[in-house]
Amino acid sequence: MSTEPADRSAQASASNSSPEANPALALIGDLFQKIIGPFAATSVSNLLEEPGNIEERIQLLLDTFNRHPGLIPPFQKLIKSINAQETETPLEEQIRFYQTKHTRNWLIVNLFNQVLNVKELKLDESSGRLPGKPQDLLKYSHQAQIAFGEESRYKDLAFAAGLMFDFIFYLQRTPLLDLGQTKFDEPINQAFTKSIEQGKTIIKLSRHKSKLTLEKLTPVTAFLRQLSQISLMVLRPAQAPEFYKKLATLKHTEMIRVAFEMKTFGVHTGIIGAYLGQSLSLFDPVGEAMSVWSAPYLTWISGHKDVHDLSGIGELGVELTERLKLSDFGASGRANVGLPELEYLDFALNAGVLK
Repeated sequence: MSTEPADRSAQASASNSSPEANPALALIGDLFQKIIGPFAATSVSNLLEEPGNIEERIQLLLDTFNRHPGLIPPFQKLIKSINAQETETPLEEQIRFYQTKHTRNWLIVNLFNQVLNVKELKLDESSGRLPGKPQDLLKYSHQAQIAFGEESRYKDLAFAAGLMFDFIFYLQRTPLLDLGQTKFDEPINQAFTKSIEQGKTIIKLSRHKSKLTLEKLTPVTAFLRQLSQISLMVLRPAQAPEFYKKLATLKHTEMIRVAFEMKTFGVHTGIIGAYLGQSLSLFDPVGEAMSVWSAPYLTWISGHKDVHDLSGIGELGVELTERLKLSDFGASGRANVGLPELEYLDFALNAGVLK
């Protein structure tokens, strides 16, 4: 019996699943190869959730130094240059002197640059000094933490989300993205500013939702959505910037925007946000919430009501800051008025939400 038809079918299937034949598959491949993979290679994830106890913070930093012993001598030279009178002291005491916050930032900058190798972050090994203060070199993580409160319950999440902006800011200067002279500094700045604005609005909305078990994670959805769009820009620089410039002039619902993204790129920001969210355990389960971005009712139907609320309130915050006003929701003030995908959100919009 001839197997030719089956062989042809298999060949066609293999062809359709190749990156060359499937733009969406190629884009996801680039996302992992050029953004998620390099970020994971920095090994900074252990430093993103800062312990409350000072001794635990110091031990975390000591463990990081022990995993990267090449960073110990320049750090010791840095401390010596700051405190010339210092006698030989243990690494633990040097961390205390420099403070755990500054030490963490110094480590992150150097771990970043072991992967990125950009002059803006280059360490002077003879002195242990960086081109600028570590917190200034990691400006997005620093600003995000300040914006949401350096001692707030959101501080670690804001720091981590901001750090992803820092990483992609420097990543665009490397051959990994091969952007040449094209840079996206201003779009990155704008996306970060919008993330802060939307994240704060989402927190306000969260206070009016009963039994919101994942409230702490809600502002992360805004960051991941913006990071997703920036990721598309740097991965598809010839196409995505003009696409989003045009889309910004249209007052489409998020569901329609997602449909346009799917038609243009084969994926949408929710899919990219899901992968970005899953790259850090600190963000669990925001990745799952992003995977149903613009269609949160799917998680309600599946029984994951906490994830539904996380995704739905994130989308509502985006809609309120980009497209809608409170008056658009009518006298009832219900979230699902005009937004049927938010059918199962059980609270009414409060008049003070946007103040």
